[in-house]
Amino acid sequence: MASLKYEISLLDRNTRFALWQIKMQAVLAQMDLEDALLGIDKMPSTLTDEEKKRKDRKALTQLHLHLSNEILQDVMKKKTAAVLWKRLEQICMSKTLTSKLHMKQRLYAHRLEEGASVHEHLTVFKEILSNLEAIEVQYDKEDLGLILLCSLPPSYSIFRDTILYSRESLTVDEVYDSLTSYDKMKHLVVKPDSQGEGLIVRGRQDQNADDNRGRTQERNHRGKSKGRSKSSNRGKTCNFCKKKEHIKSECYKLQNKIKREATNQKGKQPENFGEADVVEDYSDGELLVASVNDSKVSEEWILDSGCTFHMSPNRDWFTTYETVSEGIVLMGNNVSCKIAGVGTIKVKMFDGVVGTLSDVWHVPELKRNLISLSTLDSKGYRYTAESGVLKISKGSLVVMKGQRKIDKLYVLQGSTVTGDAAFTSSSLSDDDITKLWHMRLGYMSENGMTELSKRGLLDGQGICKLNFCEHCAFGKQKRVRFTRGIHNTKGTLEYIHSDLWGPSRVPSRVELIIC
Repeated sequence: MASLKYEISLLDRNTRFALWQIKMQAVLAQMDLEDALLGIDKMPSTLTDEEKKRKDRKALTQLHLHLSNEILQDVMKKKTAAVLWKRLEQICMSKTLTSKLHMKQRLYAHRLEEGASVHEHLTVFKEILSNLEAIEVQYDKEDLGLILLCSLPPSYSIFRDTILYSRESLTVDEVYDSLTSYDKMKHLVVKPDSQGEGLIVRGRQDQNADDNRGRTQERNHRGKSKGRSKSSNRGKTCNFCKKKEHIKSECYKLQNKIKREATNQKGKQPENFGEADVVEDYSDGELLVASVNDSKVSEEWILDSGCTFHMSPNRDWFTTYETVSEGIVLMGNNVSCKIAGVGTIKVKMFDGVVGTLSDVWHVPELKRNLISLSTLDSKGYRYTAESGVLKISKGSLVVMKGQRKIDKLYVLQGSTVTGDAAFTSSSLSDDDITKLWHMRLGYMSENGMTELSKRGLLDGQGICKLNFCEHCAFGKQKRVRFTRGIHNTKGTLEYIHSDLWGPSRVPSRVELIIC
C-alpha cells in the first residue's frame, strides 16, 4: 500500500490545539492507529500483545513527528501514545479554573470594531468556542447567540433589533447565517455616483420671441409667467455699461463678457470636481447659480497622508500592469472598492524630471489619483508643509512639490506621462509656468518670452509678470572699480601718508639683518 503524506503544522504553544487535535486524530485514523490513543488495554481483543505494542509504537512515533522541539522536550519520556496524548491535553489545553476564567473573559470581551471584517470577527468567536468545548465548558446555543449579538457595534443596532423582535428563540447558528448574509448585502449595495446638479435661486431667465434676448420672464407664486415691459425700465441706468432703458442683469455687454471669460477659462483650467461654482451675485439680487459636478475622473494627483498605497482609477496611465483577482480598499465612509490591478506610473515632476511611482493600485471606482505620503515615508522620503506648499525630499534633494488649493488639498505640481504624451496638471500656476519657461530658455527676459508667447511658440501658454530671479541678479553682477580719491587740505598735517608696516627687515646670506 502506498504511503500517504499529510501536511500538519508542528504543535507549539501558539497553535490552536483543538484544531491540531482533530487533524492528528484524522491522520491516525487513516493509518488505522486511532485505537492506540485509548491505551493498550482498551485495544480490540482480537489483536495479539505484539500487534498491540507495534500499533502503539507507530502511533507514538507519529505524535513525536508532529511536535515542536519545545513541546517534545516536555513529553519525550512518555512511553505510550495514550499517556502522551493526555499530557499534551494538560500542557496545551489545561482544564483548571484559571484557564476557564481566561477563556470566558475572552468570550465576553470579544467585540466587533466599526469597519472591521465580520468574517474575521466570526472566526475568532468560533475559535474561542472550540477552546471552551475542549476544556469541557458548555454553553446553551441561545446564550451564545445573544452573546454574539451583544458583541456587534452600534451601527448594527437595526440588525440586532430585527433578530431579537422577529422571533421567540434563536441559536448561535442562526445568528451566524443572518450576520453573514447581512454583511454580504452591505458590500453589494453601491451608491450611485452623484451627477451634475444645478441650483437656481430667484433666477430670471432672459428670453425673447425673436432673437432669444430681451425681456425677462419670472414665475409668480401661482406658477404663471409674466413679462417685464420696457416701461418698467424707463429712467433706469445700467451699472455696467452706463446706458439707459435697462438694468445690469439685462445688459448684453455683461452677458457677452461672462461668456468670453468662461470660454477662456475653459481652455486653461479643468473643472473643479466636488466644488460649487458661483457665477455672479448681481447687485439687484436677480441671479445666483451654483453647480456641482463630480462625475468625471480628475487628472490631478492628490498628496494624501491618510492613504495606505498609491492609487489611480486611470488604466491608461500604467506603464506596467498586473491584474489582481482579489483585494479591496476601504474608504473613509466604510465603502469598499475593488482593486483591479497593480503597476507603475511615470510622472513628470515640477523640475522636469520624470519619476516612477511603483506599486500603484488600480481602483476603477475612485474619482481622484492619490499619492500615499506614508508609503513615501516608509521608503526614506521626508515631507514638510509651509506657506501652502508641501515639499517631499530625500536627503537635500526636493523630488516633489504640492500646492494647497481652495479645498485644503495638496495637489502635485507636475504631469502624468503616458506613452509619448503628458497630461498637464492644472496645479502649475501661471507664475510657475513663466518661471519654468524662463529657465528653459536660458533665463530669457520677460519681454522676449511675451513675444514668443504671442507667436504661439510656448505650447499656447501665456506669460505673466516674471518674479524676482536670484540667478539673473547674481549673473549680472560685476566688480565695482575704486573711484579716484579727491583730498582738499587747508592746513598742516590734515592729510598724511604713513608707512604702518615699518622698515623691511631682510636677512642676508650670513644671516645678518639688513635694514
